[in-house]
Amino acid sequence: MPSRRIVTLTTDFGSQDTHVGQMKAAALAVHPDLTIVDLTHDVPPHDVTAGSYLLWTGYAAFPAETIHVAVVDPGVGTSRRGIVVRTARYTFIAPDNGLLTRVLEEEPAGSAFALEALHYRRAPASPTFDGRDLFAPTAGWIARGTELHHFGPAAGELVKLGLARPVFRPGVTERIRVLLVDRFGNVTLDLPRRTIEPLLAAGAPAPRIAVETPGGPVSELVQTYGDGTAGKPFLLFNSAGHLEVALREARASDRLGLTPGAEVAVTVG
Repeated sequence: MPSRRIVTLTTDFGSQDTHVGQMKAAALAVHPDLTIVDLTHDVPPHDVTAGSYLLWTGYAAFPAETIHVAVVDPGVGTSRRGIVVRTARYTFIAPDNGLLTRVLEEEPAGSAFALEALHYRRAPASPTFDGRDLFAPTAGWIARGTELHHFGPAAGELVKLGLARPVFRPGVTERIRVLLVDRFGNVTLDLPRRTIEPLLAAGAPAPRIAVETPGGPVSELVQTYGDGTAGKPFLLFNSAGHLEVALREARASDRLGLTPGAEVAVTVG
């Protein structure tokens, strides 16, 4: 039997039902000697953009040869494809709906195949649960040593999300999308720190950042949540390096009227 492999799961299934447990059972039925790690099951329902971000925040913490299974799949049962993608370090299994966009920017695909071979599906298969019947068993088969080309033909071009690529200039305002509101009400913007690094002069303080929200402007930039002024929304760069709007021990999203998919005006410098 092949050596133990790590499989991670990222889904929007939550914990109310048995869907996650059924996925784990389907993978273990193929290869019982797996270490299965729940990366998250709290991706906002059907939100492929948020799922792509959350998968990106966590995938690289795992050792090489980890198999990452991601299922945020509003198109389940339709003509959208299932895919398996191998990069230099990892294997990713997901619907071909853009969910892998962010990780493949950092881990370019070395090979990618469509999941078409019926032999590797769980039987009987449901048209509404590819997480259990297609993606999880595929992880088990790969952990057992099955080569990717056995699952189906080369996938060719993959679906990608249209990610914003603002180029900031001092004093120029850009529209930035809200990626995620977490359980604390912190608001993650699609603005990685590296986007504004060209404006950072050597040895100079960070440029002023102003975010205009429905609830008013936010411009106080701090390093940690505890550094924020009590009762006043502030900005920081979160652990993934993205700009975040927060409020100490309260929900910035509610105070400022921010929801996933909304846009805010951001001015740097």
